[in-house]
Order: sequence, then C-alpha cells, then structure tokens
Amino acid sequence: MVVVGEGPLRARLQRQAGRLPVDFLGYVGCRDTVAGILASADVALAPGPHETFGLAALEALACGTPAVVSRTSALAEILTTDSGATADNDARAVAHAVTTVMSRPEPQRRHSARQRAEQFSWPRSAQGMLTALGAS
Repeated sequence: MVVVGEGPLRARLQRQAGRLPVDFLGYVGCRDTVAGILASADVALAPGPHETFGLAALEALACGTPAVVSRTSALAEILTTDSGATADNDARAVAHAVTTVMSRPEPQRRHSARQRAEQFSWPRSAQGMLTALGAS
C-alpha cells in the first residue's frame, strides 16, 4: 500500500500501520510522479467522509484506476458501479468495497475508470457549476 499526501492524521496512520507493508510518501509535487503512482495502483482509496469534489479520486479515474470512496462524501456521486465503489466509514466496509472492485477483470476496471473520468472535463465541469449556480 502507498499513501500519498500530508495531513494531520499521518502520524496516527503510521503508528497504526506499524510493521505492515505501507509506504508513506508524503507530499509528491511532481505531477508526472503522481500520475505514475496512480496509474500503477490497483485501486485508489479516498475514504474521507466530507470530500466536496475530490480531485484526487478523479485524477485516479483519469489514470485508469478505479476508486473506493466514502458513501457520505460528494465523491459517491462521481463514481459509477463500474468505475469504483462506495463504502460506509469503517474499515470492514472499505475492505469489502476494495474486494468488490478487484473482483472485476483489470481491463474492464481500467477502461471504466477512464471512461468515467472523461465525463468530467474542465469545460463540462465549469458549465455544470455555472448551471447549478443559475449563471448560465
């Protein structure tokens, strides 16, 4: 498992991981490196219960990596059953969602993830925001 990013929970997560094979990379500033990490992953986890849009999950989808997200976050609206899975906010539910995603053939998972990401181009996202705000 690879954890990318910084935040107030990092030290606690490192303690919980203990001797498990988890690499904490911290902040990764190079976009190409981030894209490589995402593309090489089997699944991306975004378990935060209060994500608003979740660019990281969308970036994973664009790299062909399905995502598992919290059912209570806005990310749940981004995913389809083919591009990932949602989970309740507990470890067992997240593990079950990962198992569900991984049970699909890899080519299908990756194709579906990329296809879903294409639905969220910047122009399309901006137009959707303008429409939601009543500005278009």
